[in-house]
Amino acid sequence: MTKPTEPPKTFEPVESAPELVLSARDSALSRVIAAQSARWPSNPTEDPIWGLVRVVMAQQISTSVACRLAERAKSAYPMLTTPSAETVPDWERLRALGLSERRARCCVSILQRSEEIRARVRQGQPWEDALVGIKGIGPWTLSVFRIMVLRDPDVLPLGDVGLERAVANIYGNSQHVERLGETWRPFRSVACWYLWRTLGNEQLG
Repeated sequence: MTKPTEPPKTFEPVESAPELVLSARDSALSRVIAAQSARWPSNPTEDPIWGLVRVVMAQQISTSVACRLAERAKSAYPMLTTPSAETVPDWERLRALGLSERRARCCVSILQRSEEIRARVRQGQPWEDALVGIKGIGPWTLSVFRIMVLRDPDVLPLGDVGLERAVANIYGNSQHVERLGETWRPFRSVACWYLWRTLGNEQLG
C-alpha cells in the first residue's frame, strides 16, 4: 500500500508582510526595523474611546508625560478604560490630574458622546465623521489615533514633530516625510511606528 504523501511543511516568516515590504523598498528603514525587538502590533488592544482620550491627553506634550497622565487618569477613574456616558468625570477633575482646560474639556466631550460615537461607527461612518463637532480633535489627533489605537496600517501624521526628528536622524535633514511616505505605502503607519521608536521615548501605543 502506498504511503500517502505528506503535505509540504510551511514556515512562518520571521518578518510579517509590512516589515518585509518596507525593508525591501527602503534600506534605511530596513536597518531600523532589524534593530527593533518589538514588532508592529497590527490588532487593536484597547477600547477606542479610551484610546482616543489618551491621544487627546498627548496633544502638544511629550509622550512620556502623556503616558503618565493617562496612567494617573486610569488610576483615579478605572471606568475610563471601558467608558460610557454614565461614567464621565467633570472637566475640573481631569484638570486636577494635570491636563490643560482645553484638553480636559475635549476628553469630557468625547466621553459624554461615547455611545453616539460608537453607534455612528457601527453604522459605517468613518471615525472622522463620527467625531465631527467635538472641539479639540484635529488632523494630528485623528492620525495618531488611527495609528496607535485603531492600528490602521496606512496613515501619515504630517506635522508630527517626533516623526520629523526621527526622519532627520535616520535620513538626514534634506528628506521630507511626505516624499518618504510615498515609498512606504500601504504601510505608512508601520514605518512611522518604527521610526518613532528610534527616539527612545515611551510610546503611545
